[in-house]
Amino acid sequence: MRTLIRFGTFQLDPQAGQLLKNGRVVRLKPQPLRLLQLLLSRPGDLVTRDEIRDVLWGTETFVDFEQGMNTAVRQIR
Repeated sequence: MRTLIRFGTFQLDPQAGQLLKNGRVVRLKPQPLRLLQLLLSRPGDLVTRDEIRDVLWGTETFVDFEQGMNTAVRQIR
């Protein structure tokens, strides 16, 4: 049985890696989808920038974190 996370007009299916709005699939790239899953998994909790970096890129990847995170946040907004 699949567990859907519902918020507003959206549903997130973590197992399928899909975001739905009013039953229609919303296309998200992998990093914004992982960021959304992280934020939804910890409602009301503070999620640090370090945690976000680790989830999105791991500790072995070197990227412009600020720009990458800002882009991911814009895409889920």
